[in-house]
Amino acid sequence: NNPAIQGIIVNSRDITERRLAEQEQRMRSKMQSLSENSPDLITRIEENEISYINPIIERFTGKKPEAFLNKDVETVELDPEVIKRWLEVVEEVNRTNETVSTEMAFPAQDGEMIVNVNAIPEFDEYQMLESVLVVSHDITQRKHQEIEIQTQNKKIADSINYAKRIQNAILPNNHVIHRLLPDSFILYKPKDIVSGDFPWFAHVGEHIYIAAVDCTGHGVPGALLSLIGYFLLNDIVRSRKITDPGIILDQLDEGVTTTLKQDQADNTAKDGMDIALCRINIETNEVVYAGAHRPLYVMKDGEMNEIKGDKFAIGGGIYKNQTNFKSHNMILGAGDSIYFCSDGFPDQFGGPDIKKFGPKRLRALIEEKHELSMAKAYHEFDSAWTEWMADEKQLDDVLLIGIKF
Repeated sequence: NNPAIQGIIVNSRDITERRLAEQEQRMRSKMQSLSENSPDLITRIEENEISYINPIIERFTGKKPEAFLNKDVETVELDPEVIKRWLEVVEEVNRTNETVSTEMAFPAQDGEMIVNVNAIPEFDEYQMLESVLVVSHDITQRKHQEIEIQTQNKKIADSINYAKRIQNAILPNNHVIHRLLPDSFILYKPKDIVSGDFPWFAHVGEHIYIAAVDCTGHGVPGALLSLIGYFLLNDIVRSRKITDPGIILDQLDEGVTTTLKQDQADNTAKDGMDIALCRINIETNEVVYAGAHRPLYVMKDGEMNEIKGDKFAIGGGIYKNQTNFKSHNMILGAGDSIYFCSDGFPDQFGGPDIKKFGPKRLRALIEEKHELSMAKAYHEFDSAWTEWMADEKQLDDVLLIGIKF
């Protein structure tokens, strides 16, 4: 609006560097403030000389930062082992140009500390290594907790390993089984150190009793229940002289129910076991079978026959009024075979589609391998199951028994 103004001069000056310098200075001030108030010991080392150390050094050593600043690392009054380790990590950073992490002991005025050390490379504007920032974080309490946990874990592991020795002592003797049933195998793969599955065997007169028992759960709880099942079965067959497999399971059901007090109205324990039990007459090849949830696979004259067990378990407090397990009789000839197992074998996930192995695939495998000797069949079943599982985790204890006549 003023006719005297003939033009405007615009003068632009580049202040990028100044702004960047100001920004860098602000960042340094913030970092300095953080460092000054950090509970971690922060030390900057340039060419083996301490160019910065934060005030927390006084809590570590009782000496102020001035006692360390602008001094060669090897000459400062620190524990020789600390100096040695600092120089080692700095040397490694110099060699690799990468952050180096380690743990070390740091003798302090309040007692020895354990610190986690991160040695961080700092580069100049030309990406040349300028200094190394050594950050020492106190992890003494955490390490003590870790040691305590490790100690507790060792005690637990030692106890479980001792329990394994006890459980192994009750497993049937393979030499005795192979002497009486020379063409047989027991494929046994506990999921954990101790197992809820167990094979049971007894030889009384002309009869052999052999069972695959699958207790509720696995690991320690399953193993405790397996001991109950083992001693009850021994008592029923050896002391009470009961021979019929169906009645044996009735007695076992009663024994588990009574032992775990599952017959009391206020009891909430649902633990129990599934079982496939066979009585074999070694003179006549008569087989009498009874099962709780577990079937018997029979290969007779090259034909597969699946005999299903009763649809209720041993114990568990669910079928309190259900007894009378059914016995199934058969006579087998030379070359015939039987197979029975816990549910760990067919229930394992794996294969290309991550599905259960399944009873159908197990039956097909038995039909395919039944003509082999049981020694060879053992490896075939083991390989088939292992290949099916591949990289998947084992879900349960595995027990499979095969007998050829």
